[in-house]
Amino acid sequence: MAGLSDTDRGVILRILDANANRCAEGLRVVEEIARFSMQDASLTASLKDVRHRVRRGVEALAQGALRHRDSVGDVGSESATASELARGSLEALGRANFARAEEALRVLEEFGKLIDAQGAHLFKSLRFSLYAVERGFFAETAAAARIPRRPFLYAILDRSVVDCANVASVAEALVSAGVGMIQYRAKLAGEEERRRDVVAILEAARGASIPVLVNDDVELAFETGADGVHIGAEDLPPGEARSIVGPGRLIGVSVTSLDELARLPSDAVDYIGVGPVFPSPTKPEARALGVEFVRIVRGRTALPLVALGGITAANALEVIDAGADGIAAVSALLAGDVGKNCFTLKKIIATSLR
Repeated sequence: MAGLSDTDRGVILRILDANANRCAEGLRVVEEIARFSMQDASLTASLKDVRHRVRRGVEALAQGALRHRDSVGDVGSESATASELARGSLEALGRANFARAEEALRVLEEFGKLIDAQGAHLFKSLRFSLYAVERGFFAETAAAARIPRRPFLYAILDRSVVDCANVASVAEALVSAGVGMIQYRAKLAGEEERRRDVVAILEAARGASIPVLVNDDVELAFETGADGVHIGAEDLPPGEARSIVGPGRLIGVSVTSLDELARLPSDAVDYIGVGPVFPSPTKPEARALGVEFVRIVRGRTALPLVALGGITAANALEVIDAGADGIAAVSALLAGDVGKNCFTLKKIIATSLR
């Protein structure tokens, strides 16, 4: 902890102690559900093992942390959100406490790096182990997401176009208009804001059989229960993304060159995003690949293709004729009346079936 003042050192140790307790408490709650409600000995043992490893890891990393505990003086001890005060079922209780434990592990990892970066890596490993345990915990209620039948409309709810106050209403409009898929994209929003947005979109799509995917953030997709994630060819490898989100979620990967397509592990991917096909107002710096690129990619893969980038009512049919199974749109859907925009594009898409 070289370079830290005694005051900073005390603050960090206090944070580590608080989040070790927070993590263990959350794990104990889901452990009790696994033990007494599910009567699953293996799941109970896995949760207990993670809980004990967290305790041992903090004890090794932050010796003397207990001396800095100040429950009485903690300014956050009396605060609580509305969601914390309401638990409607054992499932809701389990999900809330898995999230509590996983968030605490992330805090332990980040602040632990200030003491020992190598030692703090344990908490990242435990967090991913807990993701796997959580998948098993909720396996019986998980339903596999499906790519819509071609041709379909893929809406990208981009926060550069939609402000935070309108996320829920725009999502509701997209669902009502019958889009085939929704992707949430927010490059600049904070972590908690993104989480709230995704939850609002999932709530709007509930019961409509419309997959909701998260752009880039694999962990957010898993934690919120989204139907999948869309990543770039240079982001987290699809195999690693699959190990996090599990077999029942969709993984889409953007491809901007034939080299990227050749390197793509098709067994870990559910669909390919191709683009930008045309100049895009949301990504003005990106070079347009053209409709012919869609045609070439179509000839080299059997995976579903989603074309994106600058697609409008004027060029959508051309892209579908080139082999795209779905067309993704941002501005063409979100600028103006969302319902009318969806109706127009869906009507054009439907003509490709005649």
